[in-house]
Amino acid sequence: MQFTVQFFIVLAYFVIVLVVGILAQKLAKSGTDYLIAGRNLGLWLCTVVVVGEWLGGMSTIGVSERAYVSGISSAWYNVSTSIGMALFGFLLAKYYRKHQVFTVSEMIEKLYDKNTRIISSFAFLIAYIILGYAQIQTVGSVLASTLNISFKSGVIIGGLLVTIYVTAGGFWSITLTNVIHTFLLYFAIISTFIIGLVKIGGYSGLFTALAEAGKDLVVYKSPVGVGLNQVIGWIIGGVFGAFAAQASIQPVFAARDEKTAKQASLLSALLILPTGIITATLGMIAATGKFASIPDPKQALPSLLMSSDFVPPWFGGIAIAGVLAAILSTIGPVMFAISTILVKDIYQYLINKEADEKKLLKVSRWFTFIVGLLLIPLAAYMQGFVLDTGYISYAIRGAAAIIVLAGVFWVSKGRRVTTSLAATIALIGGTVISVLFPIISYNNPEFKFDKNVWALGSAIVLLLLVTLVERLLFKKREV
Repeated sequence: MQFTVQFFIVLAYFVIVLVVGILAQKLAKSGTDYLIAGRNLGLWLCTVVVVGEWLGGMSTIGVSERAYVSGISSAWYNVSTSIGMALFGFLLAKYYRKHQVFTVSEMIEKLYDKNTRIISSFAFLIAYIILGYAQIQTVGSVLASTLNISFKSGVIIGGLLVTIYVTAGGFWSITLTNVIHTFLLYFAIISTFIIGLVKIGGYSGLFTALAEAGKDLVVYKSPVGVGLNQVIGWIIGGVFGAFAAQASIQPVFAARDEKTAKQASLLSALLILPTGIITATLGMIAATGKFASIPDPKQALPSLLMSSDFVPPWFGGIAIAGVLAAILSTIGPVMFAISTILVKDIYQYLINKEADEKKLLKVSRWFTFIVGLLLIPLAAYMQGFVLDTGYISYAIRGAAAIIVLAGVFWVSKGRRVTTSLAATIALIGGTVISVLFPIISYNNPEFKFDKNVWALGSAIVLLLLVTLVERLLFKKREV
């Protein structure tokens, strides 16, 4: 471990976040306070939590990692998220908030039935466990570069930090720390983006430097440089994943009212939109090799910011803290989404329906602590491309989004067309495809379509097919 300027700045940031997160426990006086901040978030606090959840390790480390290899097209990840949140704001935000639920699965029960809720809760657990350990991997890669420690040590340090402060104050800890995280993130990425472009000579100088480094400019300049199928998958995942994303919808549950829920969703979409271009550009600047030696694409952004040839050490420390802010602002909500599902959809719904607010507060803290500890070893030993791993979660949520949209909007003569059986089969099919597709595609490269396309397509086909069969059978019984 090296005691550099960057080290002390990051350490100071960690201490501030930890103190704020622990102090927030004073606001969590009941289970409802702990899980959704007492449904008392105003516009800006609600927006900050939504933005922080989306702009995490995948939006920074993941996008810069892909941009280092494939260029500007990696920006589609954040652009897709922005589109998804805008559509969510117009279509579903008010609907979710109106029903005063705690989880997406609880909303699904209101649309269908108990069995569909239970199935969806287990599907969401799979989705967020995968996303959770992928996010912790990104903090591990940043700390490895910053502190000159091993990746696994970085995972342990980062994972424990988030576990401690989120366990202390729950959603209030996430809200207050995300105010700090989001401010620092935008300062870091915008300032380093400007510095990078000035140093490299604008985009013309950037592409010249990439060519000199032997990079294929056709790929790096192309809006589909990562591959058309991948871009389509990201768009589908980003858009539909937003409609059933417990971690980013939980702030909507916590919003003061329906109007706040909608406005916060739309405002977050505007704030997310430009970040893809910014982080992708920084990844490409790292790929020129002019400012830093990059040992691994995952470390493209942190290695660039740690380079004294790029920025002064004190500024690099602030920028690194900004990247860590982005990661922590997502890990917290993702980890908390898992514990909320366990508390509301499993513990209270299936085990102890009579649990009061005091009991829920105690159980919620224990679940949050245990979830944090379990995600750390998964992050340390299960590795792959950050965006690819994380998008398994998006594929599952995309399948769930189909049944939510069908339940809300597919209505005929005042009655919902889809049934609980059709919704359940569609969700199970989409989830199975999401999990199995990476294995199938690895062994069979001819499976070129992205996992999100397969999962979404499977869910739609199964939903329509089962609905059709049920309607035909119903008509026969009537005859």
